[in-house]
Amino acid sequence: MDTQLHAALLRAVAGVQYDVLRRRVTAMSDRYRSELIDDGTPGMRDDLDCLAYAVVRMPATFRAIYAALVAADQHVHTSFTTHLDLGGGTGAAAWAAAAVWPAIATEIVEREPGAIRLGQQLADGNQTWTVADLRQWSPQRQVDLITISYVLNELSDAARCELVDTAARTAGTVVIVEPGTPRGHRRTLEVRDQLIEHGLTIAAPCPHQFGCPADWCHFAVRLPRTELHRVLKDGTRNFEDEKFTYLVATRAPAEPASARVISRPVRPKGQVILDLCATAGSREQTVVPKSSKDYRAARAAGWGDAWG
Repeated sequence: MDTQLHAALLRAVAGVQYDVLRRRVTAMSDRYRSELIDDGTPGMRDDLDCLAYAVVRMPATFRAIYAALVAADQHVHTSFTTHLDLGGGTGAAAWAAAAVWPAIATEIVEREPGAIRLGQQLADGNQTWTVADLRQWSPQRQVDLITISYVLNELSDAARCELVDTAARTAGTVVIVEPGTPRGHRRTLEVRDQLIEHGLTIAAPCPHQFGCPADWCHFAVRLPRTELHRVLKDGTRNFEDEKFTYLVATRAPAEPASARVISRPVRPKGQVILDLCATAGSREQTVVPKSSKDYRAARAAGWGDAWG
């Protein structure tokens, strides 16, 4: 799916001069920094802004959302055939959902006409679009899945609370993805409490329904940087890491992990040290020696993986 998305983005930039696009990327980054905001989407003023943002951000948001949806697929025992993506921008969550469940039908709710036009141009699946501002939007039907990704920071506290209430009433499963910043983590914890109050079960990443034992729980996905991406961001590395935080909450039968690896494993000689969030709602450190039957599994374990 990464290859297909990259090909779609290349088709979208055909005929656009890279230096023009690079200037838009730089200007968006400057506006982003000047607002002293450490996460979220810079304002997109026209079609070229939407294109610049999609090229530099859509592959990373796709990977983060895909990771969250894989967790939903693993820990929620139900079928997903209908999907609402709220504030879906150019469609990263729709691409991610189709990568996990190829037959899923996605409706994307988005307010920016330029983002919708580009998303429709990029689309490669069973997707429809609804033009609406989430602050005035109301659902027309029940669905299996709602995704809200990289959106909550754009809403006031009241609007955010109302949107999550609506999602909890509308979907069997709700997946939240936020930037992997301390503020993103705090927003996710607020949503977590709200969804539990609505009677949903936390299926991932948490292995419990208790309070979060971590000051800052987040994860990371690594993605290759294309030549286009490196040119537009003046990057030298051939990869980047997208840090994110997420939540899967459901009314369907769920089987949370026994524990979750919540930081990069440390592998000194002859042992693996795992930082775990455990079922009791506690943060625990487990040392797995080479003599243990679990050593090979521990060596293979990565940040964000289920354990036990």
